[in-house]
Amino acid sequence: MMRVKRYDDLLEELIREILLRLPARTLVSLRSVCTSWRNLISAPDFTWNHLRRSCLRDPSLTPLQIAYYCRFPSVGMRVLSVQSMMENPSEPTRLDCFRGPSYYSMVGSFHGLLCMFDDDGSFKISHAMLWNPCTGFTFKSPEISGVADVRGFGYDHLSDTYKLYGIFKKEGPSGMESSTRIYTFGPTSSWRRIDDIPLVVLGVPTDDLCTFGNTTGVFFGSKKACTINWSIQHVVLYFDLGKETYGHFTLPVRESGYCTHLSVLRDCLSLCYEDTTTRRWIMWQMKEYGDPQSWTTLAMIPFHPRLRFMRHPLRPLRPLYISETDVLLALSSNFQMILYNLNDGSVDFPVIDSSNDNHHSLTNSYHYTPSFHIYHESLVSPHGLQSNSSQVLLRIMKPKPKPIIS
Repeated sequence: MMRVKRYDDLLEELIREILLRLPARTLVSLRSVCTSWRNLISAPDFTWNHLRRSCLRDPSLTPLQIAYYCRFPSVGMRVLSVQSMMENPSEPTRLDCFRGPSYYSMVGSFHGLLCMFDDDGSFKISHAMLWNPCTGFTFKSPEISGVADVRGFGYDHLSDTYKLYGIFKKEGPSGMESSTRIYTFGPTSSWRRIDDIPLVVLGVPTDDLCTFGNTTGVFFGSKKACTINWSIQHVVLYFDLGKETYGHFTLPVRESGYCTHLSVLRDCLSLCYEDTTTRRWIMWQMKEYGDPQSWTTLAMIPFHPRLRFMRHPLRPLRPLYISETDVLLALSSNFQMILYNLNDGSVDFPVIDSSNDNHHSLTNSYHYTPSFHIYHESLVSPHGLQSNSSQVLLRIMKPKPKPIIS
């Protein structure tokens, strides 16, 4: 006999369906309505359903943001809305600021979680922190000796875990010592020693970080592979997060140029480099991850006088995102956000409202801002983890102007 659902069950399902259609930031506020709503919104299955729905059906539920950590004029995280910059570039996009108690460097982001490294100021001890800016969730890893010169963060879908990779250097009895470690974010996890990168096989000096096109690895995730990727001379070196093994494949053949930059665009591993002969930035996409034959030219972007920083000519153009209408959002070598239309070649420069940051522009941050990361606002926190750190980054709000009394 078919069971007839009670009115209360139907009402609960209706409420759940309505809440699943709301943006993540709104749901965070609604957790305080009542205990039942808080329990529902905080439940892991609701969190994941909301994330999947937003990614597949309605991206507006988890708006895209750009996050970067800056040490000047004040220490903290800065966040910019991708939608605001792309839809209304002439209207100022507000720069949100979060003040932090320590010095951090960003390693990566996934599922709305930002992973950062901190140090004690002496470069002898490090720890990592996982932070969800939308919910305020923070988790701090155990300390580890040394500083990670090469690192990467990603998600292993086979084990449903977030992993942090680092090559740590520290002062030893006979000089600098190096060891490769991995940390799986979990309630009882610790740093584990793993095999070092087989740079000798690639013909690369093991003590020369300049061989890395990017010392912070780029995470690529799909059903077939979850890897952290670095460009090293003529190849992409990757670390498989599931198998915890290394591999490599070749980069596209380049006639000239240097200063490569890896990223993930439209779910494909992508490469951008400066061609000094033709005076253009060349963008490539790998249509089938791991297959060098699938490298395809995506765009050729002519040099623009506002896109190069002559004091640091080795900094590449950094592609961040491509819209459905083929507009590329990128960061220039002089730390200026740009919009480049891949169809007609038009260029635009979004206006940034930095009043929350003492009117400090991005172009003045090149010494203090090593990496920028795209992330989705979400409700996600790793399964089994509870916030264990009091080092919460506080949002700096712009004071409202006082009313004018006539």
